[in-house]
Amino acid sequence: MLFLAVFCGFLAENQREHIVEGHRAKEYAKSLLNDLKEDTVELQSGINHINFLISAIDSIVSIVSGSHDKKSLPGKFYYYCRLTSFSYPIDWNSSTLSQLIQSGNLRYFKDKELVNKINKYYALQLNITGHGENDAVHREKVREVRNLILDDRFYSAFATISFSEEVKGQVPSALVDSLMKKQLPLQEGAVKYLPQFLNHLSDRRERFKSYTEKYYPNAKARAEEIIKNLIDEYH
Repeated sequence: MLFLAVFCGFLAENQREHIVEGHRAKEYAKSLLNDLKEDTVELQSGINHINFLISAIDSIVSIVSGSHDKKSLPGKFYYYCRLTSFSYPIDWNSSTLSQLIQSGNLRYFKDKELVNKINKYYALQLNITGHGENDAVHREKVREVRNLILDDRFYSAFATISFSEEVKGQVPSALVDSLMKKQLPLQEGAVKYLPQFLNHLSDRRERFKSYTEKYYPNAKARAEEIIKNLIDEYH
C-alpha cells in the first residue's frame, strides 16, 4: 500500500509538472509569436530603407559620371550624399527569444523541428547584427571622405534631412528644394577624393544588396515559418 501511495504520488507530481510545462510553453509561444510578428514588420522596413540607400548611391555615381566639371556638381549630389551617411540597424524584438535561448527554456517546446528553427533564427539575428556593426565602420569612412568633398556652406542646409521621412516621400524644405536645382561648388581639391568616395560607396552598396536580397528576406521567411508553426502547435 505504501509503495502504491508513493507511486501514485509520483504519477500525480509528474502529471502536474507536465501541465505546468505545457502552460509555460503556451505562454512563451504567445509572447514569441508577438515578437516575431513585429520582427517581420521591422525587417520589411529595413528592406525598404536599405533599397532607398542603394538608390541614393546609384544616383551619386550617375551624377559624378555625367558631370564634366567636377569642381561643382548639381545640388542633388549634396542631397544624396547626406543620405549615404545613414544606416538602418534592425531593432529586433528579442526579449522572449533571448530568454528562451539563454535560460534553456526552449525545452518547454516539445517539437524538435520547431526548436531547431528557433535556434537557426536566433543565429541569423546575431549574424545580421554583426554585419550591421561592420557596416558602421565603413559608414564612418564614407563620412570622412564626404567631409573632404562637400562645402559646409551648402551642406549645412541638407544636414537637417530625416532619413525615415525621406523614405516616406516627404517633400524637401523650400531651401533644400531650391539648392537641389542649382550647381553647387565643392571644397578646394575635392576632385581628387571623388574616386575614393565612390569606391567606399560601391562597397556599401554591395553590402546593402546582400541585406535586401539575402539576409533580411531569409530572416523574414524564417520568422513567418516559425509563426505558422506556433499557431498550428499552440492554437
